[in-house]
Amino acid sequence: MILNSYGDMAQHLFLRSRNTELQNNITTLSEEFATGKSANLVERLGGDFTYLADLENNLNRIESYMVANGEVQLFATTTQGSLEKVQNQVQAMRNDILTLSPAMDVGNAEQFGSQAKQRMSSAINLLNTSVGGRTIFAGTATDTKPLNDSGTLMSAILTEVSGLTTSNDIIQAVKDWFDDPAGFDTVMYKGSATSLQPVTVGEGEQVTLGIRADDDNVKHALQSYVITALADEPSLGLAEDVQIDLVLQASSELSESEDRLIQLQADVGFIEGQLEAVNTRNEASKTSLSIVKNNLVSADPYETYTRLQEAQTQLEGLYTVTARSSQLSLLNYIS
Repeated sequence: MILNSYGDMAQHLFLRSRNTELQNNITTLSEEFATGKSANLVERLGGDFTYLADLENNLNRIESYMVANGEVQLFATTTQGSLEKVQNQVQAMRNDILTLSPAMDVGNAEQFGSQAKQRMSSAINLLNTSVGGRTIFAGTATDTKPLNDSGTLMSAILTEVSGLTTSNDIIQAVKDWFDDPAGFDTVMYKGSATSLQPVTVGEGEQVTLGIRADDDNVKHALQSYVITALADEPSLGLAEDVQIDLVLQASSELSESEDRLIQLQADVGFIEGQLEAVNTRNEASKTSLSIVKNNLVSADPYETYTRLQEAQTQLEGLYTVTARSSQLSLLNYIS
């Protein structure tokens, strides 16, 4: 009978090699169990990473869409908030004037004129609002406040209406100045004449927030305030009935301003709804692609744990064999 046996050195090398192999297996399996990902993607994917790369590219693109969507949502929310506050103030002044209109006197007219100046200043501040370091009503000039202050506006208007004595002439002069490119657009507006470009927020989905402070609908609110404010300008030397008539006619201008602002709010609201719908689709696509990717690269936790236990048991057995081999001697053999 032929007996196969290992020499001491050969046995030592075999045991050491097997020990290293088992320890490496345990390290790899422990990593897979902790991370949930396969440690050997080359073997897992058969050396073809094309599909995985395509999945990752799609996920990265969706992530960029979601970032852009979030930024535009913040912009839209801020825009909506500013427009809503301006519209509420316009509505409140219109309602107050209509309430007192049957018994309007010069004292009331001057009081409304003073309030209009305050509300005008507030509206300008709201239109100069910024978010994330960017102004929202200045077109592409997002580093610039779009409007000069109310003092600049009133100074220009007073020059324009100086010497006029009837409410109709004064109101027409104010409207002409707001419509004239050399008027409001030159004196008050400091933003860009170019609106913000459309932003891609999803696959084949673009939105545009292009409302500027020189938009006719926005300017109309300031125009209504100016007409009202002129009732409280002693330098014009207006007759009392003219002061009262300015405020009474301003109520209809304020009503039109409210309607225009509500329309702008509706336009922004439509964009907000579009952004929400696109974000929902982006989230769903991201979830679906992430599941597919995880199925490709993830290690099965049950299988990994079973193999880890098996490797640990084998290593423990190897330690036992190694320990017993080291205790063998001729004396023990022949005794």
